[in-house]
Amino acid sequence: MIHPTAVIDPKAEIDSDVSVGPYVLIEGPVRISMGTEIQSHAVITGSVVIGRNNQIGYGSVVGSYPQDLSFDPKVSSGVEMGDTNVIREHCTIHRGTKGSTKTQIGSNNLLMVGAHVGHNVRIGDHVILANNVLLGGYAEIHDRAFVGGGSVVHQFTRMGAVSLMQGLSGISKDVPPFTIAAGKNGIAALNIIGLRRAGYDPELRKEVQEAFALLYTSGLNTSQAQAQSGQRSWSKEVSLFWEFIGSTKRGICPIARWQEVKARTMSSDEG
Repeated sequence: MIHPTAVIDPKAEIDSDVSVGPYVLIEGPVRISMGTEIQSHAVITGSVVIGRNNQIGYGSVVGSYPQDLSFDPKVSSGVEMGDTNVIREHCTIHRGTKGSTKTQIGSNNLLMVGAHVGHNVRIGDHVILANNVLLGGYAEIHDRAFVGGGSVVHQFTRMGAVSLMQGLSGISKDVPPFTIAAGKNGIAALNIIGLRRAGYDPELRKEVQEAFALLYTSGLNTSQAQAQSGQRSWSKEVSLFWEFIGSTKRGICPIARWQEVKARTMSSDEG
């Protein structure tokens, strides 16, 4: 299962049925579990743990140094990946930047061609990063989020569960669960299709709509909306929405001003 041109460090621990393609480089204390495929010219380096049945695409690099000027190559940091992830061609996943820290990727995720996962990023389960997405250091992408192609997530920024970011968008504030981000730091609408696909029944979707309306269209500011939300009971699923709002450190994206979004789009098209 290991191509003769592959170079594998003796310290690496690789299950017997792992497939390692031509010209792969595996260096350091890498651990790779059963059923995983490492395609040709991929590089896996450092303290990297890869679970079962993953695919690491052609030319991808997992575990390389973070792009952080304060990083000390002598510290021990790493990358941890769960099961059944598909990492397509030429993705980059950087290790943690501080000692004993790690970049974490859950299970059942898809990283399309050219996606970049910066140091100490945390990705949940069933997440999709489309082509050429850039995740800055310490960003968090929660379960079932979708990040559109060419989008940029600023360091320390979060996307909540079942949220979506329109392609070529950018955020430096948090995107609440269940919402769609568009343009620069704008929330456009609820991710109704995503909620259906995630199994939210009509009653739950209605409750999500009520939470969204209270936060974004009631005329209340964020603090007032949070206070009013405490006056009623919410399902466990929708309580996550308010918990996310309450735990933000960078603030949340406001509702999009569509005239501004349209103007930026037209300016980009003319350029």
